[in-house]
Amino acid sequence: MRKEHWALVSLGLNIFQSLIKLIGGLLTGSLSLIGDAIHSLSDATASLIAFLSIKFSEVKNERFPYGLYKLENIGAIVISFFLLFTAWEIAHRALKGEISINKENLPFGIGVTVVSMVASITLSYFERRAGKKLNSPTLVADSYHTLTDAFASLLVLTSLVSYYLGVNIERYVAIAISLVIVYTALELLKEQVGEILDISADKETVEKIKRIILSFPEVSEIKRLLVRSAGGRLFIDAVITINTDDFYKSHMIADEIERKITEEIPNVDMVFIHYEPCCERKGTRVAVLTTDGKVAPSFEKTEKIILFKEKEGEPEVIETKGMSEECIAKELTRKGVDLVISGYHPKSNKAKWILHRNKVFVWETEKENPYEALAEVSQIKESVK
Repeated sequence: MRKEHWALVSLGLNIFQSLIKLIGGLLTGSLSLIGDAIHSLSDATASLIAFLSIKFSEVKNERFPYGLYKLENIGAIVISFFLLFTAWEIAHRALKGEISINKENLPFGIGVTVVSMVASITLSYFERRAGKKLNSPTLVADSYHTLTDAFASLLVLTSLVSYYLGVNIERYVAIAISLVIVYTALELLKEQVGEILDISADKETVEKIKRIILSFPEVSEIKRLLVRSAGGRLFIDAVITINTDDFYKSHMIADEIERKITEEIPNVDMVFIHYEPCCERKGTRVAVLTTDGKVAPSFEKTEKIILFKEKEGEPEVIETKGMSEECIAKELTRKGVDLVISGYHPKSNKAKWILHRNKVFVWETEKENPYEALAEVSQIKESVK
């Protein structure tokens, strides 16, 4: 089943449990069972939030080209607060201790509680397994919230059975359960906030990506590797050096690296491989981004593009002051640029994609003089003096 289907199953079961618990609570007069019915209704609300966040996280449009994937993290955070509320509710109910039960309908109440507890444990297990398989933080969070319903049902069952045994340990069990729920909620909250803040992927995953990139003999160096985790997805941005002067071959190697990473690393949403050749071939069209006559520190601070082409005389100067990174990327591709020199790659993912799609190499440099930057990447300096 898809992620949203699991959320709908959870929603339907919680509504059903809320209804039968309410009937059982009214027949037995058990305030705890009535309260548990209300708790199941809050579970249904959480499942509804899970369904909506999963559904909208798949939406992609022009304004959100990468999708609303972080809605899953937001949904998981909301569910974490539901968990905290549930913990408070259970503890408050235990400390209040106002339970009055009609023993004539007690078997029905016990039956409802047992059925609800088994159903919640079963759904929680399968939903959590599906959440891990589908890499959905919302489903995993909702599975834990569903599990709290089983704990609440256990609390009610303890309360009902204690009437037969003459011992009431309900308040102690409830406090222990509420502490477990608080711990679970805080762990979920910490994890989801980290993903919203673009926390790095775990060390093992990053190291595996490094090994994949370096498994290609043409790759001499990984200059930068950023791997962020968000919404159950991985976004990879790497800058590598390739030992070849053939731009077409460099592009093919980068495409192969991206393909291999996508195949071997699960849940990869996007891979950007920025490649820098070790040397330059003749006839290459090279652009230097400048500001105040110096190499621009970044795409967004570019005021002019100086365009060089071997054996074509004076370089062409293009004014770009006030242009966005995406517009600069489009201008570079329109001019047929093969390599662009800048202090830093563009920050805009859209600009990165435009350059990548059109096989434009971005060479980062610390040089300020445009001609020194040219000499850094090739022997073209002599032809442009």
